[in-house]
Amino acid sequence: MNKEKNSLPIIIMTASLLISALTISGAIIYVHLSSRSFSSVSEGGVRTVRIPDKVAYKQSDSYTTYYGTFDIIESVKKQNEYMTLHPSSLNTIDSEIYITLSDNSDKKEVLRKVKKLSDEICAGQQSDKNKAYAIAMWVGEHVAYDFDAAEYDGSARSVISLEAIINNDYRTTCGGFANMYSALCAAQGIYCLNMKGGCSGEGFSRKDLETTPANHEWNAVVIDGQWWYSDCTWITDLSYANGKLTEPTERRPFYALFGFGEMTVEHRADRCEHRSYGFEMLDE
Repeated sequence: MNKEKNSLPIIIMTASLLISALTISGAIIYVHLSSRSFSSVSEGGVRTVRIPDKVAYKQSDSYTTYYGTFDIIESVKKQNEYMTLHPSSLNTIDSEIYITLSDNSDKKEVLRKVKKLSDEICAGQQSDKNKAYAIAMWVGEHVAYDFDAAEYDGSARSVISLEAIINNDYRTTCGGFANMYSALCAAQGIYCLNMKGGCSGEGFSRKDLETTPANHEWNAVVIDGQWWYSDCTWITDLSYANGKLTEPTERRPFYALFGFGEMTVEHRADRCEHRSYGFEMLDE
């Protein structure tokens, strides 16, 4: 394998992300421009969370996930660490495609429904960790993977936006799973990122993680000053195909919250972003 050729896409991608970070609009509402802090508006007032500037994890040559123990790939580890620490930031306008079905939809009404759902899921949960876990399990157990939608355009606004997911009886693709999780966390003031890239499965082994196609989306969250990861799509196999809903036969709570090393042996992040959904507008 030619390491020089394989490093070129990462170099180009890194440069592109740095340029994007320098040109982000000053209109970002939900995140203050401080590079290492996140401020959210909630019923208790303004809450500021420190964003870790390092990814803390136990160094090892291999990590154990739900499916077994696997060796880490150094280049994937470095890329995942960089992506976690250098996300792009979408302002409230750019984030609208992830909220509503169209520009004419009632954005506030969609956000109210998501906020209400988030509050119901997190009722009785006191810590961010418990809330993040409860949200992940709810999404994994109540949202169905829509194979019919994946056949024509699984990343379309009509499939992964919050309004689409709600209107479609909580059916979507992995982009929708991650979008819903991110929004439900944001409604609780939990800092969450959406990560897009390659993963193992669907004919691609963990040994192929460097080159597997970008075919998946999952999340990273900050809890008590530490990065954690969540892959709601993998929590159950609840699915919708050929117009029929199939109940889950397997449950994998491991993927509700797991560490960096465990994430890295099965996921490779090529893009990472923070979305400003605009829940603070509900108080206006």
